[in-house]
Amino acid sequence: MRNYTFEKNFPSISYIANNWPRTKDVLKKFILSNHKLPDLYNLCLNCLNDLNVHKIDKMKPLLKKLSALCSRNVTYNTYHDSHHFKSVIIIACLLAKLSNLKNNEDKFLLIIIALTHDLGHLGRRIQNQSFYQEEKSFSELSRNLFRAKPNFKKNQRIKKIFRSTYFPIKPEKVDDHVQKIILDADILASLMFGLDVGVEFASRLKHELRFEGGSKQLFSGFLKFLDNKSLYLDSSKKSC
Repeated sequence: MRNYTFEKNFPSISYIANNWPRTKDVLKKFILSNHKLPDLYNLCLNCLNDLNVHKIDKMKPLLKKLSALCSRNVTYNTYHDSHHFKSVIIIACLLAKLSNLKNNEDKFLLIIIALTHDLGHLGRRIQNQSFYQEEKSFSELSRNLFRAKPNFKKNQRIKKIFRSTYFPIKPEKVDDHVQKIILDADILASLMFGLDVGVEFASRLKHELRFEGGSKQLFSGFLKFLDNKSLYLDSSKKSC
């Protein structure tokens, strides 16, 4: 029996992972759906449940606050919005299942980072400075995550993962399982479902980048950049 998780007629990530890749079209349908704003809070809760992380009552207020922040789109982004966050969360959860991420603390951290990796994205107003957006998003998460109980080691780990999502530069020494999933999920959000979908996402990104060329040209440039940003997990490579 299917366990319907995210919305009516959409099965759980466990069902999708257990039947992968035959369920790829099902996942595609949900990720491309943008007729309504996604409920990021319940999406995160359902993903954590699918990953068998259950004792999170103390963290729910934080998760709700971060979800509300990520649902805001004050810069009217056409790509880095709640639909992008939705895609990365779901794909990260799927990759965690397929690559057998085991540690419950890592699973919670994965969902938090997938949710907030582009928190407060400036879109067209972004500064032309390496790692500017990644540092900004990390700082916002860090202020909320470690407000009551600072944790330097965990803070530095998260910062490294955020900085590694800066697209033009390939990160060094990627040996963290959570980091590999985040990096792959962020790329697969545009790449997993083929050329037509990739071009469609590129058309949404054009506005933010102030790119004057065509959507196909932008997506072609993205594919060329992938020479420097390879996928890390076998399950990711098999998903393209």
